[in-house]
Amino acid sequence: MTRDAGNVRYSLHEPFERAVECVSSSLRNRGLRIAGELDVSRRVERTLGIVLRPCRILFVMPGESALSAESIHPWAAVFLPFHVVVSGNDAGTEVQVQTRVQAGGEPAAALWGPVIETQARIAQAVEAVAARPSMVV
Repeated sequence: MTRDAGNVRYSLHEPFERAVECVSSSLRNRGLRIAGELDVSRRVERTLGIVLRPCRILFVMPGESALSAESIHPWAAVFLPFHVVVSGNDAGTEVQVQTRVQAGGEPAAALWGPVIETQARIAQAVEAVAARPSMVV
């Protein structure tokens, strides 16, 4: 795991498609919802004819129970959906997760609570996949 401004990157030693399946499943197991998926490499190839390494963006939302007009402040909603980027490389797969939302005290926690909780669940889900033994032999 490596950190930079606003992101955490995990290296998984397993094939791209398997990593996407595992990350998606782990997110769902933690009560999160994948609202959509963008296959970036396929879209670039189809649109521009340029072949890239595999890359998908998973659009992750809080579970149904956390979403209501009263639970998420409009200012916090700007961070939704979270983007989880899964990209293939020579050694396996990398997963990048946003970590930009941070509460700065009691008033902020009330505004950002469900968003911060979602961000923490996403990190837990990806960490659970990254902590498993390698799938590549």
